[in-house]
Amino acid sequence: MIIQTKYFGQLEVDQAKIITFPNGILGLEAYKAYAVFEMPDNPKFRCLQSIEEIQVAFILINPWDFFKDYDIDISDEELKTIQIKSIEQIVVFNIVTFQENIMESTANLLAPIIINTDIKEAAQIVLREDQYTTKHPIFHQKEGE
Repeated sequence: MIIQTKYFGQLEVDQAKIITFPNGILGLEAYKAYAVFEMPDNPKFRCLQSIEEIQVAFILINPWDFFKDYDIDISDEELKTIQIKSIEQIVVFNIVTFQENIMESTANLLAPIIINTDIKEAAQIVLREDQYTTKHPIFHQKEGE
């Protein structure tokens, strides 16, 4: 199927790869169906594009590419909402907010996107951990910069 995207114009997406958020994404509960695209020339970032609304798109990261010590605890009850039975089914992403100064861009580590790769269902889950926020800097400057 061909979809219109916010950042890349028209793209073809395999309908079997559409990811469904049964409860939507926080604040955007009306939009349930999304596609994930790799960013051209940058494997560290992906785009999560609503196939229902062109303006609903997010840039995602694998948290461990930027935060080696990221450690999340998600209850079995929350995982059951997207039918997770084993860790092998899970892919975790975090939404990035880019700033005008790219070095000030942040990631939402408090509410990761959890995808069940077997059935293509996902949920945004708010963690109970108090060490995470919605605005963790993704680029760490070295002292003196």
